[in-house]
Amino acid sequence: MRYIIYARKSSESEDRQVQSIDDQINFLKKLAKDEDVEIVKIFSESKSAKKPGREIFEEMLSFIQSKEASGILCWKLDRLARNPLDGGTIQWLLQEGVIEEIKTSDRNYLPDDNALISSVELGMANQYIRDLSKNVKRGIKSRLEKGIWPNLAPIGYLNKRISDKETSLIVDKEKSKYILKAFELYSLGSYSIKEVANILFDEGFRSRAGYKYNKSKLHKILSNPFYYGVMFMHDEYYAGNHKPIISKKLFDNVQKVLAGKHHSKRQKHFFAFRGFLYCDKCGCLLTATTKKGYNYYYCTNGKGICDQHKKYLREEEVEKILASPLEKLSFNPEMVEIMYQADKEKHGHKRNYKEKVLNSLSNQLNLVDSKQERLLDGYCSGKVLETAYERKNKQLGKEKADLEIQISKTKIKLSRESSTLERRKKLFLKACSAKKLFLKAKKEEQAKTLQNLLWNVTIQNQKMASVSFKPVFQLIANEPNLDDFDKLRRRRDLNPRGL
Repeated sequence: MRYIIYARKSSESEDRQVQSIDDQINFLKKLAKDEDVEIVKIFSESKSAKKPGREIFEEMLSFIQSKEASGILCWKLDRLARNPLDGGTIQWLLQEGVIEEIKTSDRNYLPDDNALISSVELGMANQYIRDLSKNVKRGIKSRLEKGIWPNLAPIGYLNKRISDKETSLIVDKEKSKYILKAFELYSLGSYSIKEVANILFDEGFRSRAGYKYNKSKLHKILSNPFYYGVMFMHDEYYAGNHKPIISKKLFDNVQKVLAGKHHSKRQKHFFAFRGFLYCDKCGCLLTATTKKGYNYYYCTNGKGICDQHKKYLREEEVEKILASPLEKLSFNPEMVEIMYQADKEKHGHKRNYKEKVLNSLSNQLNLVDSKQERLLDGYCSGKVLETAYERKNKQLGKEKADLEIQISKTKIKLSRESSTLERRKKLFLKACSAKKLFLKAKKEEQAKTLQNLLWNVTIQNQKMASVSFKPVFQLIANEPNLDDFDKLRRRRDLNPRGL
């Protein structure tokens, strides 16, 4: 009789304890030698058997059905099949004598054997896979509900091993900056996905294998809510405990562009200042065009009542116009440092007070815990009646909950004070160098700067008619003397959130 060897090992979790393919083949070769049988071909594949459709398995069946061999050597019967369709095929071919014998590591299967034996073993293999699938899905859902991502980290994140069974996600400092830039560029509505992919590739964005991310891959990235903190799996959304790379607002803006709801239309050329310039006479947006290698801006005359659309403004002149109001944000950086140190000293005294309050609250909480323990001891010993225990324990429980809330709020205040002070300093320093950075930046960075600082600028007769800053920067721009320390100190209540 001529035999074939069939070896299989899945890379999935159900085969973790199964011998490797090489180990199976070596064992089966030794078995063939001991049994003195002829091996005519070896079939091996790395694929799960929980569903039909294994190419090597189908090739092996065709080989046997063509009478090239009539016996099979395999490690266990579940290496051949773990689903009812493949299992039924094996049983039928064995029952019809097309397969004359199946030899495994612990027994032989013949056409005349009781069909229940192989049916039970193949049925157990199938049930094992079904139970495993349910358990895996249950485990995945449990992890998602806890805010833990159960799979390989998406691009922009890395898996960090905490223990043998637990991993967490950390931001990939190298690739997360490309993810952020992809969202920022595409949100402008002036780039196609292909153009964004080309820009990122030119700046060094590569796959793990070193290849360029194609349009479909980048589209998936731009559509994935994971990057602002929400996990989507099995048609359900879960709040993740990983650190977001982008804001929800930026994600929503990108979805509008993807859905074609963004007002900006993609242009052949990128115009950095579209969307910021308005006609002072009719209120319409200025659009842009390219002529003879130069970019020009002009009124769209959307209302049909304006003559300003006949006046074209070169992009270089627009850049100067937009840079001019940024001078209003410029003042002596040394004054910023003086103001920062003064506020830091002031907040230091407040922090010491809050730390003492936090310590006092913690001591009170420990005292309540101690009272609850003594009350429970008294109840268990019979010294405290049940009604008295329930009434006092309820009172202590409320007191404990109130203290825990106070402690939580105090900790949040302590954390916010330090971060707010640092954000305030960065806000002023950012304003100091706004014009300088704007003039040196690339066009896409200039557009981003304008998004952060300005609401809009109106143009009439090729000159700036008015300008309005974002609220925080408008307060700075309205201050006539930005080198006056006392006036700068009064700016300490500015709120830099959202910048």
